Amino acid sequence: MACGWILDSGGAGRGAWQGGVLYELMAWARQHGGYPSVMMGASAGGYAAADVATGTEATVLKGWTAWGSDDIPIRYPLPPDVTQLWPSSAFRRHLHASIRYVMEPDEVDRVFDEHASRRLLVFTTRVRRPDGRRPGSTDLARLFAMATTRKLPRRLKYQPRYLLEPVIFASHLPDDLATEFVRPLTRENYHNAIEASCLVPLAMGPAIPPDRLTTSGLYPADQDAAFVDGGFSLKMPMGIFGEGPHFANVAMWAATDRRVVFCCDPAGHLWETSLRLRSLNDEPAVARDIAENRLLVIYPDHPIEAGFLCFDPEVTMRTFERGREQGRRLLATAVAQRFLSAD
Repeated sequence: MACGWILDSGGAGRGAWQGGVLYELMAWARQHGGYPSVMMGASAGGYAAADVATGTEATVLKGWTAWGSDDIPIRYPLPPDVTQLWPSSAFRRHLHASIRYVMEPDEVDRVFDEHASRRLLVFTTRVRRPDGRRPGSTDLARLFAMATTRKLPRRLKYQPRYLLEPVIFASHLPDDLATEFVRPLTRENYHNAIEASCLVPLAMGPAIPPDRLTTSGLYPADQDAAFVDGGFSLKMPMGIFGEGPHFANVAMWAATDRRVVFCCDPAGHLWETSLRLRSLNDEPAVARDIAENRLLVIYPDHPIEAGFLCFDPEVTMRTFERGREQGRRLLATAVAQRFLSAD
């Protein structure tokens, strides 16, 4: 029975918790069968999904033990066209370097191994202005304000008028499934797609130019757009995969018998986007999958120490180790073992 894993966004802090849980579950699934054939996510979840796509928990450990290290950004510096743009971001330096350090040629080979039968989907958001002008620094500031007010009640959320469109980059994507909204993830755009998926505007510096993301040529709407954090338009795909006409075919291609959601929300809310406008927990299809044991939701059972933009190595590793402890507790239950196994 095929299994798919959906990895949530949540910044570096909750990402470290997620990494610890992942480490334990990846090791168990690799040893006992049931390793996921499909993995997907946005932002920190997209990066984590890429870890899973390498087929070994060693990739997860490689990334989190080096996160925040001063020498990694020196080895993998930001390109000049990014450092010369406003705003500068220490977190962006670490993020850019981490992706390239963790995903070195051996790891990239594992992701694109034709014989591994693993499909990786990384969610990004294409941002466009309603007037057709290219987003600038003021727009990045407004998007940042959207992100900072996401936890407020709906009436208090800052919601400027932008077109926020999910664009998914998928490895091993058949040619007939490639569209404007579902694009091939290749060796050439791999690192940039993961980085774009993680980029909260302003807090993490300037956006990545569209031409570095699409190796098969730009679409007209890309010309005056910016690609940013995937969570702005898609964190949890269960709703849009069933309702959105742009994603019906890729939803069937990525469908599995069972799914595990690594949810970073402390209350287990399956927010469709990071703006928290729609929770999918009570959607009939999601509730039915949970009731019929086709969907397992894992979320923190303790407070997360590390913050959203944390790159303190000691705090990060304490958070990671607590995630590992939760993973081991979960794997000690017969319910989790039955769900995660290949039987």
